[in-house]
Parts: sequence; C-alpha cells; structure tokens
Amino acid sequence: MSFYLTRSDESDSENNNDFTANIRTYSALFKIALVYGFEPKGDIPFSNDGGWVSDDDALCWAKAIESSLDDIPDQRAEPLPEKVEEINSKMKAAFESEANLVLLRQAIQANPHASILEVFSGKDGKDYLKEFIGFLKKGGFSTW
Repeated sequence: MSFYLTRSDESDSENNNDFTANIRTYSALFKIALVYGFEPKGDIPFSNDGGWVSDDDALCWAKAIESSLDDIPDQRAEPLPEKVEEINSKMKAAFESEANLVLLRQAIQANPHASILEVFSGKDGKDYLKEFIGFLKKGGFSTW
C-alpha cells in the first residue's frame, strides 16, 4: 500500500505538489519527525482516503525532519537479517488469517534497522528526505 500525498495548487502545477511513499516509509517519516520534536496539532492521516495535514503541521514536520539530517548516516545501513525475518514472519501470519491483523500493523510499524535513522541512510535516503522536506515546506496536503 502506498500513500499519494498531494495538494491542489494550480498556480504551481509543475513544482513539488505531490509525493509518494509506501506505508512503511510514511510511518518512518512520521516516527523520525516525532523523535526530533514534531508535535502535530491535528491528526496525521494514516489512511489514503483524502485526510488532510494542515499547513502548520506540514511546516513543523519539515522542520523536525530537517533537524535529523546531520544525524542520519552518510553510508547506507543494511537492514538487520533477524529483524527482516521477524517482519516477514508477521506479514505471512497476518495474511493467513483476518484474525491476525494486529500482526500486520506490527509488521508495518517495525523497523528492520538498528535505528530509525538508518532507514534513510546513505545518499539516496537523504535525497529522499530532502525531497520530502521540500514537499512539506509548500504547506498542507491530503493523503490518497
């Protein structure tokens, strides 16, 4: 499942009005922001049904992620094999029975790295964060 984050700004249709993140990445973007002081004033939607993030929350989210950049490793950190195995096991069990939906939530929220900061380590990860920061600095958005 992916999130398509967008805003309708016809006056600036070519510049950074949408952003895509899979559910695990979106969760990690939110968690890093919380670690770096993000305190949303409104609800941050974790569904793709058009929920809205306010201008203020978007700007505060950007500021929090921006403050994390120096702490994120420049070298790409690989996921820990035992954590990947645990996540895969939960995902498999979750899809075997609807009664196991709690396992699906746990698997989605799990971090396969030693630290949440390692999720976006390396040049590509940091570039992704910078792109997200640029998106957030343009203000509020909806999630689809």
